[in-house]
Formats: sequence, C-alpha cells, structure tokens
Amino acid sequence: MKTVFTLTSAESRRLIAKAVVAMPEFKKAWESAYLLLAGGTTNAFIAQELLGRDGIEPGRCTVGISTDGLLCVTNPDSRKSFPNVFYKGEKSDKTLVEALADFHADTVVIKGANAVDMNGYVGIITSGFDGGTVPRIIGPVTSKGLKFITPVGLEKLVPSVQASAKALGGATHIDISMGADPGMYCIGTSTIVTEIEAIKMLFNADATLVCCGGVGGNEGAVTLAVDGDEKDIKALVEFLETEIKGEPPVKGNKGICEVCRYKFCRYCGKKAEELPAWMKK
Repeated sequence: MKTVFTLTSAESRRLIAKAVVAMPEFKKAWESAYLLLAGGTTNAFIAQELLGRDGIEPGRCTVGISTDGLLCVTNPDSRKSFPNVFYKGEKSDKTLVEALADFHADTVVIKGANAVDMNGYVGIITSGFDGGTVPRIIGPVTSKGLKFITPVGLEKLVPSVQASAKALGGATHIDISMGADPGMYCIGTSTIVTEIEAIKMLFNADATLVCCGGVGGNEGAVTLAVDGDEKDIKALVEFLETEIKGEPPVKGNKGICEVCRYKFCRYCGKKAEELPAWMKK
C-alpha cells in the first residue's frame, strides 16, 4: 500500500523528534547513562517530547539561526534553552564537556545540522569565534565511539556536504556577507535521522522524497511517497493526522544588528532605521 503526504518544516521536526526518542539507543542512555542534547530548534522538539512543550520555544533555543531572509545569530538576551544534560533520566547541572568526561559507554549525544546529503554526511554551520558546540564534543565522541545522532529534515538536503563546506571556507574567505559569515563542519560518523529514517523506525515503511518546497506556509516542506504493508501505512496515516499534522511553525528570532558581535556581516552595527527595506518587513 502507498500513501503520499506533505510535511511542513515544523511537522517534519515533530516526526523526527518522536522517532529519535523511540530509538533503542536513546532509551538505553535515558535509563543508564548520559543523554546530551545540544542546543538547536530540532533538538528543542526532542526536549519537548521529554519534558512537555511548556516553556520550550524552539526559536529561542539556538544561537545560530536561519530566519528573516539571512543566516543570523540570536540575541543572547532572547535565548531560553532547555536542559542540555540528563543522567539516568534526570536533569544534570553538568556541562556537555563535564558529562563527556564521566565516561559511560551508552551515553548518547544529539546534535542537529544545517545540511545533509545522500552520501551520509551532515554539515553544521559555524559562525562563532570558537567554533561553537562541535569542537567541545567531537573529540570525546569520536575517540570513545559514543553514539552521535543527528536529527535533520530533508529541507536541508544538499548535493554534497563536502562540497558545501569547501565552498564556504569560513569568514576570511568571504568578501561580502549578507548575514553570518560561516564555515561548515563536515561530519560523516553520525547516525542521521531524517523523515525517511523516522518513518522506517516507527512504521517499518519505505519513504521516498518526491518533491520539496511550496508557498503559503509550505516553504521548506517535503512531500514523501511511502510504501509498506497495509496495516503499517494505515497506522502511519492515523499517526500523521493525530500527532503530526497542524504543528505550528517555529517562530523566527532574528538578532539585533545594532549590538551584534559578528562584524563581518554587512549589517552589523546598523540601527533599525539604517537597515534595508527587506529586513524591516
């Protein structure tokens, strides 16, 4: 049996989040080790699955953000993240680095991404001065062989993450930046969970991406054709209609140009009245 449906960006995030928390490795870490959730909008959906939606606003749970027509950085005063470290199902006051130093073989680390390709690579944008979260976690994760899960929607599909990382090059290689001036980490060792893997995990059905995008709220949407046994497809459709469809869009959280630290953005330091018209809409 086949079903075809479209998921908005927010609906995709909810589907992926529900699949991640159902993974055996996730459950084992939750029960007997550390579960580390880096900041990010998709990880905020995972946090909501664990803690409930009250007080967790995905747009406020990230530093870097793509919003309002540019790559941007949220204002520090606007951020209100979720707990990032859990130990045996309880919130921990440890930092990501401190938790990784307390070795548990079943610890799971979850970090979202900005790009994904069909070759098994994910790309994580970095426009900070210290490289952000990745350099703090990647050493212990790779040297200890910890489970590293990357939840990422197919709206972020690119032909090649390796080529994308090479093309960006970082701030010193960008002459004019309309927004953040990023580099990109290219990682090929994580367990990627897109909508395709999520549907396979939850319903043992095979999804194929057939088209992307749209208007009127479907910007960033993906349309999937899914094949499977009749009972699984019917269960999937019921699940979509009751648990996924209608997920509200994530609110943007653009930074304040006048006080932004990222001086290589052409709008850095400009007052609101000095910004171009398209940024005032």
